[in-house]
Amino acid sequence: MSKSDYEADVKDRILNVAAELFVKKGYSGTSIRDIATAAKANVAHINYYFGSKYKLFERIFDEAFDMQLDRVFETLNADMPFFEMVETWIDIYFEILTEYPQIAIFILNEINQGHKSLVEKIKKRDPERILIRLSERMAEEVEKGSIKDVPVVDFGLNVLSMCVFPFIFKGLAMKVADKSNAEIDIILKEHKKYVVDFVFSGLKY
Repeated sequence: MSKSDYEADVKDRILNVAAELFVKKGYSGTSIRDIATAAKANVAHINYYFGSKYKLFERIFDEAFDMQLDRVFETLNADMPFFEMVETWIDIYFEILTEYPQIAIFILNEINQGHKSLVEKIKKRDPERILIRLSERMAEEVEKGSIKDVPVVDFGLNVLSMCVFPFIFKGLAMKVADKSNAEIDIILKEHKKYVVDFVFSGLKY
């Protein structure tokens, strides 16, 4: 293995393990030594490649969260019919949360623990732009008479909660229902169809 391949392998192991530990134990409850041990690396590796535990956290969160926000905003701005846009929006949540299931739990854990820097980090990404654009799209459809005049905040919260909660519940569901990760993913894929139908029914006359 070349030096560059070795370094990439170590960095990937650290990133993957850190994401799992941050979700399980929270930011404050996870030490650099915990990450190094679980990744079969050492503390020096983490400091060399990432600088600090918090910068490692930022790397994991930034990649996943930025991807989600950018794709949602692009979808809201896309030139596609309204209901197709809504279904694509829901698809994005399910796709990204399937790939990064730690996002939802991680955010909840850190906010509950009073991690103010996380709140500021989210604010800097201006998530309100999504709500503003969604409001504009919905107003256009209401004027056309194609959807009910539903409060945009309520609509956005409904979509967000129906998409995110299943992934918060996923770990418990696997244990209670004695299902594998793959089996739960199949159930979630089917559940996505229900979410789309439910959301549409709440918009249509």
